[in-house]
Amino acid sequence: MSGNGYEPIGNGKSKKAAERIELDAVSGLRFFATLCLVSGRAIENLWMDSGTDGQFFNLTLCTGLHLLAKDVVSFYYILSGFTMTWGYISRDFDSHEVRWRYWVRRFARFYPDFAISSVVTFALKTTYMFGCHEFGLAKWIFSGTSLLLFSAWYRFIPGSGYVNGPVWFIVTLFWLWVFFPFLLEPVKNAFRTGGWGMFVAKILLLWVLSLVPWTFISEDNEGWIRWGLRSFPLLRIPEFVMGMALAIRVDNDKEEEDMEEEERSKGKGEEGEDKRPASSFHPRLLAPFLPILAVATTVTYYVYRVATWPEGCTCLDWRFWACFGRMEVFDTRFAPLSLMVIYGVTTLDVCARGPNGTTMANVRERIGLFGAYLWRFFTFAPFVKLGTWGLPIFLYQAAVNVLTQAFLMDLHLGLESRCATQDFTFWYAFGFWIFHVCNAYLAAFLMNSDGPIGQPIHNFVKSITPK
Repeated sequence: MSGNGYEPIGNGKSKKAAERIELDAVSGLRFFATLCLVSGRAIENLWMDSGTDGQFFNLTLCTGLHLLAKDVVSFYYILSGFTMTWGYISRDFDSHEVRWRYWVRRFARFYPDFAISSVVTFALKTTYMFGCHEFGLAKWIFSGTSLLLFSAWYRFIPGSGYVNGPVWFIVTLFWLWVFFPFLLEPVKNAFRTGGWGMFVAKILLLWVLSLVPWTFISEDNEGWIRWGLRSFPLLRIPEFVMGMALAIRVDNDKEEEDMEEEERSKGKGEEGEDKRPASSFHPRLLAPFLPILAVATTVTYYVYRVATWPEGCTCLDWRFWACFGRMEVFDTRFAPLSLMVIYGVTTLDVCARGPNGTTMANVRERIGLFGAYLWRFFTFAPFVKLGTWGLPIFLYQAAVNVLTQAFLMDLHLGLESRCATQDFTFWYAFGFWIFHVCNAYLAAFLMNSDGPIGQPIHNFVKSITPK
């Protein structure tokens, strides 16, 4: 940042930079979203439990978390659109040089972990190490070409899935990052003006557009088309743009609030009391309650689905239409609820900042005591720190799952094979699940950009990345 308060743009232009507000509560929110995905991936490994004692975990909880995972992925596409726009809202991408520099830096931050995790996971899953099945030539070819990051475009082809399963949505997200410089200015033009009514109408239109592709899935074509649609980057643009639009709306709210506070300060009497009439209702006053409402709605739905789960179906059942049903093909069904959560939490962050710094008192003054405590909860330091580990957790979890099971087998700690079913006790099933989750976070600690292994890797990549 230059001394005059203007931020230099790569092509030599300058633009007034908005005051930067750190989204600490959003990092805390990201921790809980990541924990849901990690827990779901971990509990899916209980497919190998054929006993009855652990049915509560390998059916009931697994079913709920498996259903939740799809909605959390959609949440991440929306959240990524928000955070990208929030960070770059004052930037111009009107020159190829600026766009190229952005792409190179984004690629350098993402690709090393993607490549390492993909190669390691593939090696671990071969029969030469801990794999259960031989990989045919097609799988070797598809796995090799996936390193080029184009696999999201041809997931319609049978057998083109990832050996490192959790990376599928990260690759699609990478392409949304690629599109971002071309989307930013049009989205700003579309959403910068107009009130809340117009904003909601436009968001609803985007939501309807996001639902349209899933209507083409039928019982006859589900086996090959569903994953192709889920991974296809162009079909995820509406979700990403929803997040971008919300960032612009929150930025507008921030500007409106600053103007209101300036007006109130001018309207104060000699003794400091506010002589101006109270401001009219604003949606930011609902911020503390929106996340609670959205979470309560989704949890109610998952509880209902678990309670009515068809008899004989498992949480990973291949009979998708019979076990999951029509409603589950719509990956973006809860996008409005995701927007409610993100708006509520980011508004807490915005309200926390003030002339005296970022404080709980600022939140309380602007949106009430409940909002202040909610902000304090999300900004709990461990939540904020762990919330920044999402990428290494997703990328390395498949490899961690294999190594965790190999460790248990080698030490004969209740697991005889990772390729066949066996009986688990209730408490072993619980420990098996939690052990996988803990190891995923251990790997993230080691491999994140500040970790003992990840830091030298990322520092080396930074040293060779063009400035």
